[in-house]
Amino acid sequence: MNRNKKLLVVATIFLSLALQLITSPIQASAPIPSNVSALGMDLRENSELGRMPSVIFGIGDQNDQKTWLICSGLDDPICTKDSEIMATFNYDYCAPTTQVGCIADVWAVDPNGNKIDGQFVKSVPNDPRYNLEENPAMQIPSSHGVGGVWRIPGVMNSAGLDTYFVDFQTNSWANKVAGASPKTAKFGVGNIITGILPVQEVSGTFNLLSATDAAHGGTAEGSNGTQYAPDGSPCAAQDLTICEAIRDFPQGYRFGMTIRTPESVNGWFHGRLTSPQITTSAWKNGEEISIEGQPVLVPSLNFSVPNAQIPDSVKKLISSGIQLGVEGDGIGETKISEDLSGPYTMQLLTDFAPAFGNKATKTQGSWSFRTLTGQYDQSVQQCSTNGALSGMVTTNALTYVAGPPTFDAATGVLQYKVASPHFAADGSQAVGTYDLSIKSDVARCIYKFTQAPIQASISIQSDDGSSQIATTVVSEKNGWLYLSAKGFSYSNPTIDVKLTQSTAKVTSSTSLGSPKPTSAKNIPSRTITWVKGKVREVLKSQSCPKGFKTA
Repeated sequence: MNRNKKLLVVATIFLSLALQLITSPIQASAPIPSNVSALGMDLRENSELGRMPSVIFGIGDQNDQKTWLICSGLDDPICTKDSEIMATFNYDYCAPTTQVGCIADVWAVDPNGNKIDGQFVKSVPNDPRYNLEENPAMQIPSSHGVGGVWRIPGVMNSAGLDTYFVDFQTNSWANKVAGASPKTAKFGVGNIITGILPVQEVSGTFNLLSATDAAHGGTAEGSNGTQYAPDGSPCAAQDLTICEAIRDFPQGYRFGMTIRTPESVNGWFHGRLTSPQITTSAWKNGEEISIEGQPVLVPSLNFSVPNAQIPDSVKKLISSGIQLGVEGDGIGETKISEDLSGPYTMQLLTDFAPAFGNKATKTQGSWSFRTLTGQYDQSVQQCSTNGALSGMVTTNALTYVAGPPTFDAATGVLQYKVASPHFAADGSQAVGTYDLSIKSDVARCIYKFTQAPIQASISIQSDDGSSQIATTVVSEKNGWLYLSAKGFSYSNPTIDVKLTQSTAKVTSSTSLGSPKPTSAKNIPSRTITWVKGKVREVLKSQSCPKGFKTA
C-alpha cells in the first residue's frame, strides 16, 4: 500500500461500519417538527470525547450539513470537488519524531502535593483501521483509535483502578481550490476538545464507533453515538469486546495534562476544572500548553416528555426553523444533544426546566478543557489577538455563554452568564464554581491599565436580581491573573468580575521618618521658591542663595 492510500485508510471503515445497527445516532443540525411525539434533552460534559473517529468530510454547502459527506481517502472525488474540507483528528501520545502535535504528559497531584506521572497503556479501539499516519505538509497528526488508556499509578478511581481515558481532539478546517487535490490543503488547529476520564474496562459485545453522514446512516454529519456498559454507564470508548466505562474521580487529587499543537493557539479555553494553573511555551512551529486543576462536579440531563408536556416556549423555538443536534429521527422520541455552549442550549435548558423539575439526571466529576467558540466582545477580541492563549473560563454549570466574558466599559465589569439545574441529582441544592484565568497583559489591555498591581472583585447576581454570597479568591502569578468564586447557587446567575487599579501616589517632600541630608546629590530637580524679606523669587537653585530662605 502506498503512502497516500495509507494516509487516510481509517476513513474506509466508515462504509462498512455505518451499516451496523445504530440505536441512537447523533446527528448534526437536524430540524425538529413541533408535532414530534416526545422531546427531551441529552446534555452532558465530555459527550464529544471518544465519539468521533479521525475522519475528513467534504463540505458541499457550509450552511447545510446534509451536504457534509465522508471522504474515503485523500483521492476521494468528494473531497476533490469541494473548496472546503473539515476533519476530526484524535492526537496520539508524543513520540520522539512527532512533528504535528500530540499528548506529551498526563499526571495527578496527591493531597500532599506529590506529582504522579501517568503511563500510556494502549489506544482504544486497538484496530489498524483506525490508524492515521502523520502528514506534516497537511498538518495531519498521527492517530490511533479515538483516544488512549493511561495508568496513573496508585491514583485509584471509584472502581478501585488507576486507569484513565485521555483524548486530545480537534475539529479542523482547510481551504483549497475547488477541483484540486485535498493534498494541496493544510489544516489549521481548529477547535480543541480534550479531557481525562476515570474508567473501568468492562467486557461485553459492542459496536465499533463509526462516522455517519446523509449517505451513511444519518441525516447529517455525526456518529453512531454513545454506547453503554451493562450497568448503564456510558463508554468513554469501546472496542468490539470491551467498554471503557466512565467512573468517578478520587477525592483530593488534582490532575494535569500537556498537549502540543502544530501552531499557536489564539483565543480562550473553557474548562471543567477548578483552581487551574496554566503554563504555555513555544514548541516547534506551535505551542505546548500545560493545564492542571481539580475536577468539578458537573450535572447532566437525559430526559424526554410527551408532546403535550413540551413547554410552549420550546415548541416556539423548534418551530422557528432552527436546526439542532439530535438523537433519534425527529419524529418519534427525540432528544436534543447540543454543544453545551451552543447558541440555543442555555435557552432550551431554562425553558425546559419545569418539565424536568430543575433537577439534574446525574452529577459526576469532570476534568476537561476546550476552545471557546462564539462571538467575542469587541474589547476582549482586540486584546486576545496576540497569537497566544489569552484566557480560560472554568465552571461546573451545565451550560454557559459561548466566548469569554463580555466587557462593559461603562461599569468596568467583565460579565459571564451560566445556567444549570438548581438541584443536583441527589436532590440537594447544586453548588456553583467559577474560575477566570486571564493573561495579565490581556487584562491590562482590556482595562487600559499600567503595570501596577491589579485588584479585583467578583459578584454573583441571581436571575431574580438578588445578590449571592460566594467565597472569592484573587491572585496574580507568572503572568496570569486568577479569580475564583465558589459556593453560589443556580439556576441562571450572572457572574460579574470588576478589575481596578489604584493610581500611584506622588511622594510628598515632607514625608514622615528621619530626614535625609539635603545635598544637591539627593534632592530631586524641581522648582523651589526662595524669599528674602518681601522679595519672592522662583529659582531653579537646589541650594539657598545668600540672604534668602525657603518660602
